[in-house]
Amino acid sequence: MKEFLSASLKLQSINPVTEKKTTVTLRDLTQDAPAAEVEAVRDALQSVTDEPIGKTTSVETYFYG
Repeated sequence: MKEFLSASLKLQSINPVTEKKTTVTLRDLTQDAPAAEVEAVRDALQSVTDEPIGKTTSVETYFYG
């Protein structure tokens, strides 16, 4: 049996001058979030951050029992 437990969205940006990485993590994402909606969230956050978001990752966790 496979049971969905949780999902999160991680967005990472890197300052080109200092090479400092910044990560924003959003938890309680829905299972199988549509790519268009994930991209919309990324684009909305991009408009309020100083550095460009270069990496977006969705992580889903399941229980197998």
